[in-house]
Amino acid sequence: MNNKGNPWQIAAMIGSLGMEIILLTVGGAWLGNKLDAVWNTKPFMLLAGVIVGLALGFFSAIYTLKAFTKE
Repeated sequence: MNNKGNPWQIAAMIGSLGMEIILLTVGGAWLGNKLDAVWNTKPFMLLAGVIVGLALGFFSAIYTLKAFTKE
């Protein structure tokens, strides 16, 4: 059965990609904030956490998009 044009499947894919990017970015920011508190390096670990979270989020979204388009 071919569901490539199914609007619900497309909406689910877009929602999944967005959630991956947002959650990994927020998780990186949270971890960076905690590391800043421990190491007293106020903005640097937060910035590093956001950048790493964004990068991981986009890589994860690309991987998910490839998996959705293979079906």
